[in-house]
Amino acid sequence: MNKGLIAIMTLLGVGVLLAPSCTTIVPAGHVGAVYDKLEHGVQDEVLTEGFHIKSPFEKVKDFPISIETIYMSKDDREGSEDDESINIACKDGSVNADLTFSYRYEADKVPDLQRKYRGRDGNEIVDTVLRGQLRTWVSEVTKNYTTIEVYMDKREEVNSKLVDYFNKRGEKYGIRFENVSLAEARVTKEVQLAMEKRQKISQELEQQKMNLKKAEIAKEEEKLKQERALIKAQGERKANEEKAKGLTETVLKEKAIEKWDGKLPQSTNGGTLLIK
Repeated sequence: MNKGLIAIMTLLGVGVLLAPSCTTIVPAGHVGAVYDKLEHGVQDEVLTEGFHIKSPFEKVKDFPISIETIYMSKDDREGSEDDESINIACKDGSVNADLTFSYRYEADKVPDLQRKYRGRDGNEIVDTVLRGQLRTWVSEVTKNYTTIEVYMDKREEVNSKLVDYFNKRGEKYGIRFENVSLAEARVTKEVQLAMEKRQKISQELEQQKMNLKKAEIAKEEEKLKQERALIKAQGERKANEEKAKGLTETVLKEKAIEKWDGKLPQSTNGGTLLIK
């Protein structure tokens, strides 16, 4: 076989073997933190998404800079490893809840994270470090609220506070939280009964307010009806008075003349009566 052909085939074979270690693809929405095992350590510049050629001594770890969403929820196998719901502390007890959060890494902080966590990628940091911290962070917010407020009354306020607090605590991890919320929450039977009792009382009070309002409206309508009747009576009385004023003696005589049939009235003795 031609020595030149053998050399080319050898080079191609070596190229095929080395290709995986000399190239990398950073997924969409991610950056790649580069660690040079030979001498340079973690590089200050990250790789953007797409295809890259690298040294075989460089190792690349991916970090999401687009929004990633994680659900820590309870499933049917209560107490199993798949149960990721969290127990959170409140002023007067505790609540079990599902936690949902959306986050992204800040690209300029990725190299420092790679140095701090010794080559872990973004998902590994979330899974091995942050998940445990998040449980504590939630309770640090909810401890200022009662179980009923967390469960129902102030859920939106609590979620808003969680976003602010998570971003404050997440700065050192180079993470920005876009959304944090307590999804489904579960309380003890005693708390549930207390809420049902309060809801019933609230409904009764609301019904009383409606009844009182209806009574006030009926009273106001009756008052208006009486006022309208009074105004009508006063108007009729005034009209009659004006009409009576117009009936003077002259007018009465004129009306008598208008009704006269032309015949003079006769006296009992046969004489004619004269009208003055």
